[in-house]
Amino acid sequence: MTAKQKAAREKFKKVVAEAAKLRKKNPSLTQAQAVKQAFAISYSKAGQTKKVGAVKKKAAPKKKAALKKAAPKKKAAPRKVASKRITDIHKDSKSHNVNIRVVSGVKKISLWDKAAEHSYKLALEYEAKFKRFLPLFEDAIKQSKTQAEKNFYKKKIQESKKMIKEYQYQQKALLSLK
Repeated sequence: MTAKQKAAREKFKKVVAEAAKLRKKNPSLTQAQAVKQAFAISYSKAGQTKKVGAVKKKAAPKKKAALKKAAPKKKAAPRKVASKRITDIHKDSKSHNVNIRVVSGVKKISLWDKAAEHSYKLALEYEAKFKRFLPLFEDAIKQSKTQAEKNFYKKKIQESKKMIKEYQYQQKALLSLK
């Protein structure tokens, strides 16, 4: 241990002893408050005059730190401003001092709604697909040479029309759910 460390240790022991005396005088003080007051007393004693021989001499004044000149402040870089969308949505990014994204005014879409929407899109696609086949089958009937081929394509047209009606029914059912 260096000499300064030993001196600081002795000084702290004296402060703790002084704090114990202060707590005996005033039991409502906490240990931390007593130690603060004891340090204040020890520092105030250090600033008093010291006797050297028969002549009183003032303690050497403490050096004041040289005032530093403040560096000129730099201008802050301009912040990038995000382009605002023109919508009715309000975003609150700082809710109760926690970074949470809250979007107001937007209806949450449930898993059921997503499935219904997907089914609706599929029904539209299949309906369009079968509608595309109808003219092809009609042309095939005109070009077919045998009665069996004509019957085959007529059957395909009937099945396609039936499927178109079925998909239209599904679309109406899915729309009524919303």
